[in-house]
Amino acid sequence: MNNIGPFSPDGPSAITLDQVKAWRALYEAITFGKGKPMNHWELTALLEIHGLRDIDALQEYGFESLFELAKMMVEFIEDYKYEVKTYELEAPPSKIKRVIVNYFEGMAFALPMLLQVFFTLVIGYGLWSSLDLDVRTATAIAMGTFAALVVTGGPAQAIGRKGLFYIKMEEYNLANRMTRKLFKLFIIQVIIVGLLIIILDLFFRYIPNDMLWHMIAYYFLLSFLFTTFAIYYMMELYGSIALYVLIGVVLVYFFHGFVHFGIIWSQLWSLIVTNIIVVIDAFRRLKKLQEKSREKEGDTEPRLSLLFYSLNPYMMYGTLYFLFLVTDRLLAWSAIPFQPYFIWFNVRDEIGLDWALIVLILLIGMSEVIIYEFMYRVNDDIIAHPYYKADVFNRIYRRFFVKYNVIFFIVSFFVILLVYFSVYLLAKYTEWDFLDVFFVDPTPWIFVFAAISYAFLSNALTNILFFFSYSRYKAVLKGITLGFGANIIVGLILSRLIGYQYAVIGLLVGSIVFWLLVIQFGNRFFKNLDYYYYSAY
Repeated sequence: MNNIGPFSPDGPSAITLDQVKAWRALYEAITFGKGKPMNHWELTALLEIHGLRDIDALQEYGFESLFELAKMMVEFIEDYKYEVKTYELEAPPSKIKRVIVNYFEGMAFALPMLLQVFFTLVIGYGLWSSLDLDVRTATAIAMGTFAALVVTGGPAQAIGRKGLFYIKMEEYNLANRMTRKLFKLFIIQVIIVGLLIIILDLFFRYIPNDMLWHMIAYYFLLSFLFTTFAIYYMMELYGSIALYVLIGVVLVYFFHGFVHFGIIWSQLWSLIVTNIIVVIDAFRRLKKLQEKSREKEGDTEPRLSLLFYSLNPYMMYGTLYFLFLVTDRLLAWSAIPFQPYFIWFNVRDEIGLDWALIVLILLIGMSEVIIYEFMYRVNDDIIAHPYYKADVFNRIYRRFFVKYNVIFFIVSFFVILLVYFSVYLLAKYTEWDFLDVFFVDPTPWIFVFAAISYAFLSNALTNILFFFSYSRYKAVLKGITLGFGANIIVGLILSRLIGYQYAVIGLLVGSIVFWLLVIQFGNRFFKNLDYYYYSAY
């Protein structure tokens, strides 16, 4: 070796074998999977990426700074055998096959929601809903469900975002540790919000004790379940989530039909059992994820303040999104005069919105098709177009953006017709009495406007996948914030001045506002895709 760093006469008087082993181990860790470094400047950057500071270089490795440590490590460049990753490219499937496969993979993401809506509408109850409940109990459960969705919406985004990032980077140890840490923190958040709900009721008595008990029971159990499900979304195990929802419904059927519990106790015991099964399996999978970790992986966790700073936009989006979804219901349910409490469950409004949700669920599959077709092409296309042909590259994807949006709304029109006429035919040729409620005014009217709203919303959700893929969240936050504001203002005014059913117009206006702002940024995004591609991280 050359006389550099500790090997020079000015270096440490005695170099031990353990020190050399520690330096080599660090060198292997920072260069793993990154190829051969060019010089000590690149090595310094790799040390910083690894999370080391000058103080670490001094205290742990005996060098005054990272630069001095990197200069010594130049000695290892020629001595180390670098791992070269090779990839075998498979022949791509046909476009038709790709579209079909990806549509059903996208549907798997929404399958748990579809199962819940399906069982509620067909057999009368699901894991946390029932058509046979009295209005008083249904109101309390709905409030607990809405609170759980809003409180866990942000945490689900945070866990999914950070955990999936580490998994894609093959940092399995950090994926396991950070997911566990975030899970614990968010469960504490759930508990704090639940206690605040109880304390506020003690002071203001906005609902009686029995309703509060139902609300809190469903809130805690569903919040725990939804937060645990975030781990499965992080691992992209959508089928497992659907399976556990199905198991939960089967348990409700068992407790209600064979043990003869009431529907409330049947659902609560089913949620308890399902939560136990899900959390055990989720943490088992996290442990298996940790076992995949390599010795050379970094294990320096980001500081908690920086972690939440980086995740805050996604947490805000998740919270605002679920607030957006429940706003029209809350406005409609609080608009009828002379009702016992400030919010009162409205069957006709809920039936129309539940059937419209099926439109949203069916369209979510389109999102997976579109984002896959984009990702399938963009990496190869940007390499095929040199910098002086950036305009050509951008025009190709601008046309792609316009084309898929047009196709999306054409498909949306037929999906809305499909759902409406499916209900009509089922009501006409079956003896399911609950379907008759769908055709009682104003439920069909609510369905139509809600379905159109969800078409705009699902298209906006598809577009923001592009933005999130390239770390562009400001336009998304602006869109969902203004859309949420429009939803509240329009829904509040119309539901009070005309009738409760007009709260759905707020949903429509809010969805269109959100969609317009997303489309506006999408137009700019695809016109300058080369810039957004290279400046993503």
